[in-house]
Amino acid sequence: MSWADDGPLATYTIDRPAVRNALDLATIEAMLAGLQARRDAPGLRVVVITGAGERAFCAGADLAGLAANAEARRLAGQRYAALLATILEYPRPVVARVNGACMAGGWGLLLACDLAVAVESATFQLPEVNVGMWPMMVGAFLVPLVGRRTALELALTARKLGAAEARELGLVNRVVADLDAGTAALVGELLRASPSALRIGRAAWTAAACIGAGGSSPGQALPSLAERLGDLMETEDAAEGYSAFLEKRPPAWKDR
Repeated sequence: MSWADDGPLATYTIDRPAVRNALDLATIEAMLAGLQARRDAPGLRVVVITGAGERAFCAGADLAGLAANAEARRLAGQRYAALLATILEYPRPVVARVNGACMAGGWGLLLACDLAVAVESATFQLPEVNVGMWPMMVGAFLVPLVGRRTALELALTARKLGAAEARELGLVNRVVADLDAGTAALVGELLRASPSALRIGRAAWTAAACIGAGGSSPGQALPSLAERLGDLMETEDAAEGYSAFLEKRPPAWKDR
């Protein structure tokens, strides 16, 4: 497991290719610690999460490593839920770079991220029922995204999806032949945008349950969203954006 910081971009790689980048408690804790340490890092604009190698993005929980200890399994589940909540509520956009198979709890990482790019050979599967389990936390993201019946079909049948079908269902945003180039293109688009707009807008949508589990009606969400729009309009980035538009020049964002 490793972090690579490159100016405005931080990349986290689940570096356990021998077990298809499965998540044990140490990996979950390392990811949480890295995200928390960078939460307020000056200049950070985008976080990318990926897996090592070309076989797997993440195979879910490390069943072999957790099999012997029921207490460790329960703790890992709780910390995994905390990790998904941290990604969902992160103050910077988080992008999943899906480099191979995405299975079981790997879907939680994928769906908690804001955006996802997958290589054409990537596959997606929820195989928990085959080992007497159920993708509990994944459902918090999957059911609102694809609907109850489609989510249940995927969980009940453990059917494997290709990248094209995953794109059709909205599990990923882009499917590309060259994953490095495709990820770089998407990250570049995010880096051109106002960081204040991305941060405030993303948080507002999450708080209003436009994204994630549950969901409020438009009527319930609109007053809060209007308040957040007012906050955004008072930022220096908004003033810079207006000025740059009128002066027909690229904006110089200040992230405040």
